[in-house]
Amino acid sequence: MKNLTIAEYKFFFVRFTLIFLLLLTVFMSIFYFDSQSDLERRKSNIQVQQKALLVGKKNYIQVVIGSVVRETALLSDIAINHEIFRVMALENKAEKALLLARFSEALKSVSQRKEIYDQMRYLDLEGNEVVRVNFNDGRALIVQPNGLQQKRHRYYFKEAAKLQHKGIYISPLDLNIEHGAIEVPYKPMIRLSAPVFDKKGNKQGIVIINYLAKYLMEGLGLFNLNGGTNYMLVNSDGYFLYNNLHPEKEFAFMFTDKKDQTIYQQFPELEVQIQAMQSGQIETSKGVMTIESVGAVGRVNPYCFQEYHVTENNSTAWKLISFVAFDKRGDFIKAIEHHQTLVYIAIILSLVLSYWFARYQLKEHINNQRINVLAHHDGLTGLVNRMAFVNQANLMLESFMHDEKSACLLYIDLDDFKPINDQYGHATGDKVLIHMASIMRKVFGKQALLARLGGDEFAVLLSSAKHLESPEQYAASLQQLLGCPFEVAPDTYIHIHSSIGGCCFNGEITLEELMHQADMAMYQAKRKGKNQTCFI
Repeated sequence: MKNLTIAEYKFFFVRFTLIFLLLLTVFMSIFYFDSQSDLERRKSNIQVQQKALLVGKKNYIQVVIGSVVRETALLSDIAINHEIFRVMALENKAEKALLLARFSEALKSVSQRKEIYDQMRYLDLEGNEVVRVNFNDGRALIVQPNGLQQKRHRYYFKEAAKLQHKGIYISPLDLNIEHGAIEVPYKPMIRLSAPVFDKKGNKQGIVIINYLAKYLMEGLGLFNLNGGTNYMLVNSDGYFLYNNLHPEKEFAFMFTDKKDQTIYQQFPELEVQIQAMQSGQIETSKGVMTIESVGAVGRVNPYCFQEYHVTENNSTAWKLISFVAFDKRGDFIKAIEHHQTLVYIAIILSLVLSYWFARYQLKEHINNQRINVLAHHDGLTGLVNRMAFVNQANLMLESFMHDEKSACLLYIDLDDFKPINDQYGHATGDKVLIHMASIMRKVFGKQALLARLGGDEFAVLLSSAKHLESPEQYAASLQQLLGCPFEVAPDTYIHIHSSIGGCCFNGEITLEELMHQADMAMYQAKRKGKNQTCFI
């Protein structure tokens, strides 16, 4: 009760007085409210816990798959540097054997060091394996010529054959099939491929990596918490790729007698919400479900990098889902029993309980205020976060359209932010983001809605007459101030640049359309070079 504001003291004493006066006559109702409040708090804690946990799982998956995608591109580079495609045209057997041996040893070294790839292969354009390295029992082995196979009719080869320069294909996560049957013990697999071109730009072959996804699944299991929680990873069709409580339902799409074992069969009453939700939570009378999208969402694929483009979005369009069942948690059961016991001693302890209950309410009030701030603002920069920005911007747009007012949305993306993190460390990167937020406040003031959308992406919604007179000038001022040397360490200065896209409107428009237009303008600015601005 120390260090409270006047408003908080007032909050406490008002509730203490009301509860004390009403306690003797409506005590049962009050305890019912108390029990419900406690359960809601526990539910709120579960929601916060599960949200953070699934975000951690999501980041883990995307880091793992992202590294495999990059190593697929690396394998293509190795094949190009060794000019392995020349082997088919060589007539000199000794020279041919030497070229094959060198490339095979290179693949073997990669396989042995990584220990996560079941196979690494180079195929010609007819689907013939030219080189294959298997990894079994902790050893990488080069397959002899008489053990090489024809893969022309495999779906992943057909998809790989369509690839253009800098294209990478990621197959669906499924179980490995050998000789027409599912390999036992089950071996979850993701196949990644990239084309190999000669110096003239002609496609000569394809490299394929078979990633042992069991390591991905084992890593997911390390994030799990006990307490009756069901953690699941499902594909775009709702089939389980991972299910900690029901592993027998995993990869049901590969078994004729399990075709109906999907997330929708397990939670039929939530099917529509699960399909529609990309990220969020659903509370039912039985428990709390948390959903977080992983990998590709729509046309956005997080595994694209540099000039490389991942050609198949659906394969990596997964959802992480957790379901916390209330009847499996001991803390919920004990809470209910505890509140039932308090009913019998309510009359004697009415005054004391009034005090503590009012104090509890005060704590909840303070906590809710803090949670509200954390939920709507970015913890690093203090700007509003994406969720709060969308909510506030929608309300502002409705008001603007009703009053026939104009507005302008700016999308801002820091140029070369990743190299700053790589060279100076993430602590310096955080300083840059904080510095960016302070410059935005300085340029736009309190009359603009400022937000950090995530990473190094920011947004500004301008609505005041002063801002709308020349939004381009404000964008230029932001870039000018950012361009001033910024000290990240003693005697160490860097220059920060940004690409800005803007979309101004006067009429009916949805926030989604407005954000899309501003985003497209920002990418046009990026294509023009660093530190550029483009308005639509």
